Amino acid sequence: MDIVMELTSWIRSKSIVCAVIFSVITVLWWFHYKWNRRDINRFAAKLKGPPSYPIIGSGLEFIGTSQQVIENLIKLGDKYGPEPFKIWMGTSFSIFIINPEDLQIILNSSKALQKGSFYKFLKNLIGEGLLSAPVDKWRVHRRLISPVFNANLLNQFLPVFHQKNKVLIEKLSKEIDKTQPFDLWEYIGPTTLDTICQNMMGYNLETQLSDKFEFFDTILKASELDVMRIFKPWLHPNIIFTIYRKLTGLQNIYKTLNKLPNKVIKEKKEIYIQRKITSKTNGLDDSTYGDIKKPSKGFLDTLLELNEVGANLTDIEVRDEVVTMMSAGSDTSAVTICFCLLLLAIQPDIQDKVYDEIYSIMGDGDESITIEDTNKLVYLEQVIKETLRLFPVAPMFLRVLQDDVKIVSCPDVVPKGTTCILAPLYTHHIPELYPNPWSFKPENFNPENVEKRHKYSFIPFSSGPRNCLGSKYAMLSMKIMISTFLQNFSVYTDTKISDIKFKLDLLMRSANGYPVTIRRRDRRPTYKRN
Repeated sequence: MDIVMELTSWIRSKSIVCAVIFSVITVLWWFHYKWNRRDINRFAAKLKGPPSYPIIGSGLEFIGTSQQVIENLIKLGDKYGPEPFKIWMGTSFSIFIINPEDLQIILNSSKALQKGSFYKFLKNLIGEGLLSAPVDKWRVHRRLISPVFNANLLNQFLPVFHQKNKVLIEKLSKEIDKTQPFDLWEYIGPTTLDTICQNMMGYNLETQLSDKFEFFDTILKASELDVMRIFKPWLHPNIIFTIYRKLTGLQNIYKTLNKLPNKVIKEKKEIYIQRKITSKTNGLDDSTYGDIKKPSKGFLDTLLELNEVGANLTDIEVRDEVVTMMSAGSDTSAVTICFCLLLLAIQPDIQDKVYDEIYSIMGDGDESITIEDTNKLVYLEQVIKETLRLFPVAPMFLRVLQDDVKIVSCPDVVPKGTTCILAPLYTHHIPELYPNPWSFKPENFNPENVEKRHKYSFIPFSSGPRNCLGSKYAMLSMKIMISTFLQNFSVYTDTKISDIKFKLDLLMRSANGYPVTIRRRDRRPTYKRN
């Protein structure tokens, strides 16, 4: 009995000692943590923003669906903007940057090239491609990939644009004169995915001709899952996120997501190797192809070729860039085209004006549109830009400061370690820049109106060194698809702009789709082709 009591006493004393040691270590760690973050905490205390609580930060603002999250974000901008305001995502401090002058400083600063730490949550989705790569990797990959998007190569993409848009028009024909609305996304999304796969990967995916969109559907689910994780601090720990995926039946989503890119890369590698063997057998190189047409090099061909000359990209790095290109490259264009056609259906007077411009350039024939034709579509470009202003598909970009940075709107420097949330969603709706900012007014992009505004008041493709590499490709693809669509169909809807609600994943989308009806276009013999 005495032995038991002594043992119990000894265990109790040891437990007390361990508890004291743990408490001391915890207190020391807390003081160390607070000391290291003293500049951030001092700066944060001077900014307005939503309430913050221990551990979860401002996470209570983002409870709910992706639609509720984006609605709350819009309310925060209305309440606290356009001046910088703070938000705590868990224990991570962030500041919203809205004013164009501040955006210009951050987007062009060498101290703000690093993407925010929350991009680690997108690693399962897009890996470390150009969109999310750390600065050192981004510098290398950007230099390697940039040549793919030069003006000469854009010309080579035209036949694929024409081919895929022809399929689109044929598929849409079954919707002519129906009274029940259909969702534009069901047609536009597969078309942009097929187009970019053919142009950039040299791979004929044929999503348009299939009823199964596994990659397409999976990337939407994975995007929403990963982005929602950013706004819900309780899902930040990997173990909790893994459990959450199992509970929601999404535990295999990333494996499914990578099936198609892995297949594309495998097949292209085999073709690339066979092409090298054929070239060597026939004595052909870059300068001697004789009567054989040398195949154009797309994005994936370029990556494989660069590896042959010492780029040393791993299979995972190649896959990350392919997934980034397939997802971001197709989705951004598809969402914008759907929004644009929906807006033109809402405002038929603007639709008529766009069609008149197209007719004045293309006439009523079936000639394929050229690069020169797209350059003449000035009003259509204004319409597309106004769509991107009103509904920026990438509503926010994140950058983490590697050193202190001074911006115009804050008397103090923004301290090192701060995550800057650069928000086109807010900037594009500043009333002083865009009167009645939730109205659809293409004249916002008349040359005289553009001249009045700060250059960084419109940043749909980001800006600065880490801007979107494919912005010219995107604008070209959108002009061609929208003009082809309107040459063949007039579009109608009962939806109003005020009816449009958003949901947020990697991009900002319409929560209720893009419901329209179409009729065969009566081509007007009013103008002659220029």
